[in-house]
Amino acid sequence: MVAGYTLILVILVLGGLIAALGDRIGTRVGKARLSLFKLRPRTTAVLVTIATGGVISATTLGILLAADQQLRDGLFRLDQIQADLKRVRKQKDEAQAELEAARQQLARTQAELQAADRNVKAIEAKLVEVNRNYQQALAKLASAERESRALEAQIAELKKDRTQLQAQLQQAQTQVAQARTQAERLRRQGQQLQAQIAQLEQVRGRLEQEIGQLRQGNVVIRREQVLATATVRAINDRDLARQAVQQTLQEASRVAGCLSRRQGQLETCLHSPQAGDPYAPRIRISSTEFNNLVNTLSTGRDYVVRVLAAANYSSGEPEVEVFTDVTPNRLIFPAGAVVAQIPIDLDNSDEVAIFNQLDRLFLASNVRARQSGILADPLTNKVGSFSQVALVQFVEQLQNLRGVVYVQSVTRRPIYTAGPLDIQLVAVQNGQIVLRSS
Repeated sequence: MVAGYTLILVILVLGGLIAALGDRIGTRVGKARLSLFKLRPRTTAVLVTIATGGVISATTLGILLAADQQLRDGLFRLDQIQADLKRVRKQKDEAQAELEAARQQLARTQAELQAADRNVKAIEAKLVEVNRNYQQALAKLASAERESRALEAQIAELKKDRTQLQAQLQQAQTQVAQARTQAERLRRQGQQLQAQIAQLEQVRGRLEQEIGQLRQGNVVIRREQVLATATVRAINDRDLARQAVQQTLQEASRVAGCLSRRQGQLETCLHSPQAGDPYAPRIRISSTEFNNLVNTLSTGRDYVVRVLAAANYSSGEPEVEVFTDVTPNRLIFPAGAVVAQIPIDLDNSDEVAIFNQLDRLFLASNVRARQSGILADPLTNKVGSFSQVALVQFVEQLQNLRGVVYVQSVTRRPIYTAGPLDIQLVAVQNGQIVLRSS
């Protein structure tokens, strides 16, 4: 800025000096009446003055051009500067347009930003509200969970109560069913008792009759006495089963006839059947029991059939009422099986003590045989007999031994349900058989 002022000052001073110098030269030229190029002095003076003004202008311009680079550029590069200026103005206009567009975009952006701010504030407000609702929901959820646990506990308690009620209901229904069943059973029992009373009346009359017979001493067939025993093996045909039943009843009738007569040898009558015995009483059995017996025997299994007297009968009665006992026939003891065993100290036992010990052996054998399934005689409750002669001989031989011996009852043959129990006595000492009964 200072350099510009200095340049102007120098130009003014230099222009004034040159002007003064030109004026003096022009004056002198005019006074001297100089003539250049054969011109008139006045014209020469004018030319000198013009030349002096041109020098001044040239000097001024030279100084300006020499001292100011921008002036030189403006003087010699005016067109380029104008073109550059035009281009810059154009760029300026474009920049201004872009700036305006940017300002408009900025305004829109600011508006959008303000709208976004408002939205953010609204969202924040909603977020606060949502957070508040969320906290409330959490509190409600916690309360609901507590209520749910309480309800679950109540439900579990109700289920337990329901289970107990169902059990009580089932128990009550069962008790009702049992009560109904018991009532029905009692009703049937009442009917049965009435029928039994009627039967007992008949039995009482028959027993009174039997008591009279017993007092008279003429009873030949006792109640539950076995009249006939038959082993029926694997019948699958009803007709064959019927024939087997009829044959068994015929044998019972024959035996009843032998017991009724009692004249002569009873054993001979029993072991020597007489066909068509006119003295044999008629056997009476209910048709239901007869048919049930036929059905049972036709199942293809082995059975033992016993015909027993239903009452006491005196000699000469034409009819004997009987009932039957049917038992599956199976092997009870194989041959050589030990039924019972007792120890006997022969050094400290006399003959009576030995007989007593053997009686105990027979009793134990009888009990075990009955428990194992061998049919016993209803009157004697025994399953067999042992020869007294063989027993006496065994005791006599046993007294010849010393020390402790074990006496065993051993089966002679396979023993089935029908029996009888056929045994022999065996004395064992030190694990060796030392004596056998005949």
